[in-house]
Amino acid sequence: MYSTSHASKFSFCLLLLICCLLLQPVVASAQAQSQQATVSVDARFQNSRLQTLDLELSCKQGNPGSEVVNLSGDEVFEWKTGNLPVGGSDCRLTAQQPQGYSVSYFANGESQSRSDRKGCEFRRVGAGDLNQCRVVVTQDPVKLMVYLEWIGPSGEEKDVRVSLECESGDYSGYRYVNAGQPDGWEIRDIDPEGILCNVSEEVRDNFRPDIIDCQGLLVLPGKGEECTLINTKIVKRIEMLNRYGKIVMILLVLAVGLGAVKRFS
Repeated sequence: MYSTSHASKFSFCLLLLICCLLLQPVVASAQAQSQQATVSVDARFQNSRLQTLDLELSCKQGNPGSEVVNLSGDEVFEWKTGNLPVGGSDCRLTAQQPQGYSVSYFANGESQSRSDRKGCEFRRVGAGDLNQCRVVVTQDPVKLMVYLEWIGPSGEEKDVRVSLECESGDYSGYRYVNAGQPDGWEIRDIDPEGILCNVSEEVRDNFRPDIIDCQGLLVLPGKGEECTLINTKIVKRIEMLNRYGKIVMILLVLAVGLGAVKRFS
């Protein structure tokens, strides 16, 4: 009777020990998860103009300290931080800004949060905190400037109307340029590989245009472009006499003719 009771107690203790050993990884995992925080990321960008976007989440304390995610289009996802210390940690989410693009950030959540041009910042992020960061990437417009030079006699000339033609992109309207008065267009929605553009001008009969410098311009995201039109003035025949001089000349010719008639009559 005694031995049976002793064996039952031993079996119960052994079973309890086995259960503790089996539950230890689960408890450790739950503790690890409780030391993490979540950042809900809403990334927005036009993947037809920007193929991929890299985002980095970094915390001053915790393990791991930083992580990078590569996105290929608009995406909403939850990002788990590394294990955070008891006192919390300061964390920041930033996008690796491509050339020719601007990034805007909007942060909010359970931690102290703020956003600026450098990213979403969360202060004293504690275990279990839920924060949000919205990332919006837009392409910057590119400026194409047109200059004009005159060759020939000095004197003011009227402004010349110029137009722009590109294989794609967003722009509109005519521009008017003159010597010392350049103008141009802001071009948006540019293909990542660039677009070809040509500038033409309205031709007048008082000059010969040279537009070669403004043909085949390669416009790239983040890179402006410029060109110069060269117009050579056409010098017309200068009239020596005004209308009064012409009348005098006619009278002189008539007088000479009458004199000749009287002489030979």
